[in-house]
Amino acid sequence: MSACEIREYKLFDVPAMRKLWHETFHDPEELTEIFYLMLPDMGSAVVAVEDKKVIGMANVINGMELIDGGKDAPICGYIYAVAVSPEYRGRGIGKELCLEAEKLAKKRESSIVCTLPAEASLYDWYREIMGIETVLYRKSFETKCQALEMCMELSSTEYMLWRENMLRGEKHLHPSNITLEWEKQFCKIFGGGLFACASGICAAMKDGDTCVIKELVTAFPGEEERIAASVGKHLGCEKTLYFLPSGPEGEPYLAALPGSIPADTVWNFTFD
Repeated sequence: MSACEIREYKLFDVPAMRKLWHETFHDPEELTEIFYLMLPDMGSAVVAVEDKKVIGMANVINGMELIDGGKDAPICGYIYAVAVSPEYRGRGIGKELCLEAEKLAKKRESSIVCTLPAEASLYDWYREIMGIETVLYRKSFETKCQALEMCMELSSTEYMLWRENMLRGEKHLHPSNITLEWEKQFCKIFGGGLFACASGICAAMKDGDTCVIKELVTAFPGEEERIAASVGKHLGCEKTLYFLPSGPEGEPYLAALPGSIPADTVWNFTFD
């Protein structure tokens, strides 16, 4: 058990939190600068402090709704970018951060708390400390990039309108406007963005010569590969990796309390 203080973050913690993020995840500085400018409108965070030094953190994104056909849409909280400085690991600080982040999410009216573990081994860890486990799965596909369809970049507002229209009547995550704008900024930092292509929309980014499509929604199932190939070519890539929802035969994706999120929910919004 750690002896450090676990508390909600304050603005003066942000420089140390950004430094810890870079040391842990090696993301561009631009990404953390934008994230922490947007965080007060998206949610909050908890930090672990020892000797007046931030040694751990867990960010909480709130305000996303689960549209499941019920009278009221449950609010979802998403635990994101959990990190502990290497020299302080092994003391249970990560566990305390996650439990405090869960409390914070519920305090902010989230009845569902979820996360996407950064590594496969962490699914068991989250099950042990929080009782959450895989509730959604996905499959990955790869295709060669080809200019088969025209692509058009969308604003986050445009993307939201297209997405909600295509998912009307289906169980799905409805991100808040600010959260969707963060998704766009994340993709743009990595050379991508939000796009419309043929009958679909997607959130895409670049990883070297590979286009990575984080979300692909189409009005006509069967066009996914054609859209993926076209968006990848639009971004100047050689190949495209894209993900589609699947049953338990796929790879583990989102972790939450069992039964909290229907298995046929279109989620796709994670910020890795």
